[in-house]
Amino acid sequence: MKNFYVTIRFRAKNFILFIKKHFQILKELRSNEEFIRSAYYEVYLILRYLFPFLFVAYIPFSVLDWTDFLKDSGYYPLLIYNSIFLPGCFIFSTLLNFPILKSESSRKWIAIAGTLFLTSAGTGMNLIIFQFGTDLSLFAFTQLGIAVLLRYPDKIKTLIYFANYAIFFVCMFWMGKNSSYLIQNFFFTMIMTILLDQISFLTKVNSFHKEQSIRDLNRKLVMESIKKSEILRIAIHDLKSPVTGILSLVGLYTREPSPITTTNRSSVTYADPPEILDHIDRTSRKILESIEDVLYLASSADIETIGYQTQKINPELLLRSVSSNLNFLFSSKSIRIEDGLFGYDFFFQANPQILYRVFDNLLSNAAKFSPENSEISVSSRLIFESDQKILIIQIEDSGPGFRPEDEKDMFREFSILSAKPTGSESSSGIGLALAKKLLDRMGIRIRLSNSESKGGAKVILEFPQSKAK
Repeated sequence: MKNFYVTIRFRAKNFILFIKKHFQILKELRSNEEFIRSAYYEVYLILRYLFPFLFVAYIPFSVLDWTDFLKDSGYYPLLIYNSIFLPGCFIFSTLLNFPILKSESSRKWIAIAGTLFLTSAGTGMNLIIFQFGTDLSLFAFTQLGIAVLLRYPDKIKTLIYFANYAIFFVCMFWMGKNSSYLIQNFFFTMIMTILLDQISFLTKVNSFHKEQSIRDLNRKLVMESIKKSEILRIAIHDLKSPVTGILSLVGLYTREPSPITTTNRSSVTYADPPEILDHIDRTSRKILESIEDVLYLASSADIETIGYQTQKINPELLLRSVSSNLNFLFSSKSIRIEDGLFGYDFFFQANPQILYRVFDNLLSNAAKFSPENSEISVSSRLIFESDQKILIIQIEDSGPGFRPEDEKDMFREFSILSAKPTGSESSSGIGLALAKKLLDRMGIRIRLSNSESKGGAKVILEFPQSKAK
C-alpha cells in the first residue's frame, strides 16, 4: 500500500511539473511574433482547403432542399440559409486560394472572418433544424471541430465560440427548447469545447517549442562546423609552411652540389646529391598534396572555382603524362603499366590542374593497393549513347579489389575500405571522396567495380560529348 501511495504521489508530482512547464512555455510564446505568425498561417492553410471542400460537399444538400421546396413550398429559413452559406463558402474559397491582399495582416483577418463564418453557420443551421427535433449534434460538431482544428495563438477563437454559445443559449429559451436534457447537453458540449481547445493549443505550443529547439540546435551546429572548418584551414595552412621550407632546402642542395676536396688540394670534385634527398623531396610533395586534398574537402569555395578555369584537354594524353610522372612510384614496387589508351581525337573542357590531381590520385591508389611485380592497366574506348559520344577511360589494378560491404562507403569522406596498402603506404580515406567531388563538378561520371582481368579494383571514368569541344 505504501508503494502504491509513493507511486501515485510521484506520478502526480510529475504531472504537475509537466503542466507547469507547458504553461510556462505558453506564457513565453504568447508574445513571440514568430509563433503568432506560424499559428495564424496554419489556420489560414486549413481554411484554404476546408472552404472549397464544404462548398462542393454542400451543393447536393442545397439541391435537395430546393427540390423539396418546389414540391411542397417548404421551409423558407433553410433556403435563406443555403443562399448565404454556399456563396459565403465560394467567396472564402476565392479569397483564401486566390488572395488579392497578400500581406500577413490580410491573411490573419481573412482567417478570423472565415472562422466566424463557419461557427455562425453551424449555430444557424442547428437553430433552423430545431423545429424538426431537439438535437445539438450539428452545433456541437461545429464548435468542437473548430476548437480542435484551428489552433489560434490568442483569445480570438475563444471569443468567437463563446459568442456562439451565448447566442445559441438565448435562442434555445426563446424557441422554448429549454428542457433539462438539452441544457445538460449544451453545457457538456461547452465544457468539452473549452477543454479540447486548450489541449489542441498546448499541442501547438509543444510542437512549435520542439521545432524552435531543433532550429536553435541546427544554428549552433552550423556555427560549430564553420568554426571547426576555419580552425582546420588555419592548422593545415600552418602545416604547409614547414613542408615548403623542407622542399626549398632540398632544392638549394640539389642545385648546388657539395664540393669534395681530394688529397690534391688543387683538385676539387662535386658529389651528386644523396638519393635520400630525392625521397625527402617526393615525400614532402606528397604531404603537400595531402594537405591540398584536405583543404579542398574543407572548403567548398575552392571547388566552386573549377568551372571558371577550364580549357580544352585530351584526357588520354593527360593520363599518359600523369602515368609517366609516377614512374618512380611504380618502379619502387616493380609495377608495370599496361598502356591500352587508343589516342582518340577527343577533347574535353575541364580544369587541367584538377583533372591532373584526380588522375594522379587514382593511379597512386592503384599502385598503393597493388602487390609488387604486378600490372596496372589503363585503357580507353569511345562509345555512342543517346546520339552522343562518350569517352570511357578505365584504370584496373591487381590489388584485392572491393568487397560488397565497401559499396556504401566508397565515396564517403575519411572512410577506410576493406583493402589495405601492400607496402608501407598510408591510407586516409580522402582520395576517392575528393575525386568524386571534383569529377562531379566537371560533369565527369566515376564508377567503381572489380576488374575481371586483373582481379583488383576497376575505376571507370565517363567523359560525355555534351562537355566535349
